[in-house]
Amino acid sequence: MKTFLKFLAWIGLLIILLGLIFSYSSSWVMASSPGQLGSGVGYVITAIIGTIGTLLALIGGFISRPRYFWIGTLVVGIAYVASFYGYFFGYTVELEVKFIPGLLVMLLPGLACIVAGIVIRNIR
Repeated sequence: MKTFLKFLAWIGLLIILLGLIFSYSSSWVMASSPGQLGSGVGYVITAIIGTIGTLLALIGGFISRPRYFWIGTLVVGIAYVASFYGYFFGYTVELEVKFIPGLLVMLLPGLACIVAGIVIRNIR
């Protein structure tokens, strides 16, 4: 059972990484053509895939505590948060009310991975 949970934890991180393709793609589109209305669908897809991957990774990671898993969660969490760089190109003061809550909701899987990596490291 413990081997399955280790496998589940690493698969969860892999799922998150595969979902980052959509976010980096949307960020590149928004950054390469400022002033244009870019498609933010990649961010939503990444948030959905990231939530699923984070749940799998954290369930397996906290129960089985694989060796060096905390490093993986930190790296994936930082890459996840960094993938939303293009989101800031559409930011204006008028959109601030919608901008901040939407960004925080979409960043939750990455922030959860970063916090989990720190917690798992301190538990060992």
